[in-house]
Amino acid sequence: MHRLLVPIKGVDRDHLSQFEYALAFVSEDIVSYSVDPVDLTAKVDVTTVEACSAVEQRINELVQRYERGDFGLPKRVYFRQSRQLPTIDAWQGLLDRKWITPVGKGHVVLRGLAATLVALLEVKIDTMFSRAFCAEREFYPSTILCETLDRAHHFTSFPEHMDFVAHLKPDLTIIKEFEKQCREEGWSAVAHKGRMAEHDYAVAPSCCYHCYEAMEGWRLASPGRSVTATLGCHRYEGANHRSLSRLRAFTMREVVWVGHPDYVVESRRKAEELIVQWAKDWELAGTFETANDSFFTNDYSVKASFQRQQQAKKELRLEIPAEGHSISVFSSNFHGTTFGKAFNISVEDRPATSGCVGWGYERWVYAIFSQLGFDPNLWPPRLRDDLECHNRASIQ
Repeated sequence: MHRLLVPIKGVDRDHLSQFEYALAFVSEDIVSYSVDPVDLTAKVDVTTVEACSAVEQRINELVQRYERGDFGLPKRVYFRQSRQLPTIDAWQGLLDRKWITPVGKGHVVLRGLAATLVALLEVKIDTMFSRAFCAEREFYPSTILCETLDRAHHFTSFPEHMDFVAHLKPDLTIIKEFEKQCREEGWSAVAHKGRMAEHDYAVAPSCCYHCYEAMEGWRLASPGRSVTATLGCHRYEGANHRSLSRLRAFTMREVVWVGHPDYVVESRRKAEELIVQWAKDWELAGTFETANDSFFTNDYSVKASFQRQQQAKKELRLEIPAEGHSISVFSSNFHGTTFGKAFNISVEDRPATSGCVGWGYERWVYAIFSQLGFDPNLWPPRLRDDLECHNRASIQ
């Protein structure tokens, strides 16, 4: 193993975390990596000396991507709430209590109080958000057509995230050979070689894509409609799969608006007020601020700058004291007419506007335990009351 030290002084400090995140996808020859924010250097351990030159070249390409152009307006913080927080290793605490069990990289099973919190989040969103917007409940499949993701421009924004779905070729000989090899040797990825059909589906990386594809060709009555759904989503994030903050398989809840621009903008504004009030009620330490997606493409700076200038993406970020950073648990997104045009959805004879807000359930659970510990009796009064009301309703 050999260590590379690569200068990254051109990377905007506000985007260092996204640059570090992207290092996971530079090369399979990278064993480990870190970013020194003081001397602005990427410290990368590479498998062999022979691989160092190619790895360094790719890191420099990544540096150019994140230093290219103007990222638009600086980050704007709309809400900040601080409180004295203990340093709690929530991941280890959840493991010790068996409230989570890892079942593969980036996959977990939740139970006990962790699972109860997820159920509480689901009910609170129903009562606080879905009713406020008269959102219709929809249920989506866990997989999605690759054609849909292509039309939504997902492959040109987040290609590194994709988990594709495949199956054995519908051929009796191939199926028998696969079964025989697994019976005699046990399963391994080698058994798939040459036996898989072309895949036309992927595991859904986000919840709202199904909403748009299911409304293709609709002519909506003004001002539009609101939809809500919960979906198990997948995003491959390489070495970034750590604890509950970045899972490969996670649970997303969304409320989506499609219709007249004023309807979408006003609904989004109201939802942002509600999420800030929720954070206040539960006394959670964090910020609500502008953000941008971690686009993994050469036009990163253009897309990131556009999102910031248009305030198209905002996030509620909650502190994780033991890790010295915050994580996004809620996002608010404005898409303009992107999906209305892509799926021929209209209102008042023009392409519909869309926007959505989304919650990552496992991240909420992680942030709550990280800030407040494992004894609900010591939690803030409003959170404790909500939990007790939920538990009583569950018994009845």
